Amino acid sequence: MATRAELRTRLQRRLGLGVVAAVEEERLNEALNSGLARALSDGVPGVTYDTFVGSPLGSLATTAADAVRSSTVTVSGGTDLVAEKVMPHDILTFGTAGTQYIVQDIISTTTLSIGILANATISAEAATITRRALVLPSSGQVISVIPESGNRSDGLAREPAVARRTPFKTGTPRFFEQRYCEGSLTSFASLWPAPTDTTTQYTIQQSQFADQLDADSDTLRFPEEVIDAILERARDCYLTWTGAANQNDLMASYRALRDTSDALKNSSNSRQVFFKT
Repeated sequence: MATRAELRTRLQRRLGLGVVAAVEEERLNEALNSGLARALSDGVPGVTYDTFVGSPLGSLATTAADAVRSSTVTVSGGTDLVAEKVMPHDILTFGTAGTQYIVQDIISTTTLSIGILANATISAEAATITRRALVLPSSGQVISVIPESGNRSDGLAREPAVARRTPFKTGTPRFFEQRYCEGSLTSFASLWPAPTDTTTQYTIQQSQFADQLDADSDTLRFPEEVIDAILERARDCYLTWTGAANQNDLMASYRALRDTSDALKNSSNSRQVFFKT
C-alpha cells in the first residue's frame, strides 16, 4: 500500500533522479498511471476481476418523430433514453412498416442518432427499441459472458463488430462484444443475436477498473510485489517517453518487466514447489 507521492519518490530513485521540476514531476505522475493501467491489463491476482450477474432489458415501446434526410431521431412521450439504458447497436423499429435502424449513439435523454440519413419522413410514429446490452459498472475488460442456461462451460464467444452480421436478428445470444456509449458515458456488453428472453441471467467476469491516481494522497492498496510490477512499468514508460535511454538500458528494463510479470501471475498463490525426477 502506497500513496502517489510515495510511489513517485520510489520511481525517482529507480530512475536515479534527484530534485525534479514541476513539469518533470507531472511526467512521473503520468508514468505511474500508465504503469498502473498496464499492470491491471496484465492481471493482478486477487483484484484482477469482479463477477456480476444480470439480464438484458428487452424491448422498449416509445413514440418517435424523425425529419426527412435526418440521422437524428427524437423520442417523445416521456421516455428517457439514458435512464432506459438504450445503447449503440440496439435495434430501432418504426411502426407498422417495420423500417429498422441500428442505434449509433445516444445524443441526449430524448434524442438518438442512427448514423445515416433516413430516406423517409417519419412523424410521431410509434417505435420499438430492442435493447441488446448488458450494462457494466465500469470500462474494465470483459473476460467472459456465461448464460445461466445452455453450455455454461463455453459461454458466449467474443466477436468484435458482431452487429454487422444480420444486424436485426433476434433470438438466443451466441456472441458478445464490449462497447462504450459516449453519449451516456456507459460501458456495456452487446449481445448478438439481440435477446428476446429477458429472464435468462448472464454471469459476467470483468477486469477491475482503477481510477487514476490524481492526487498525491491517493492510495494504491496493492501488495508489494504488485507495486513493484507497477513501478517497473512506470519506469519503462518514462524511459520510452524521454528517449534518453540507450539500448542496454532498454534491454535491462525489458528484463525487469518480464520478471515482474511473473509476480503479477503468482503473487497471491502459495510458494510453488517443483520436484525433479
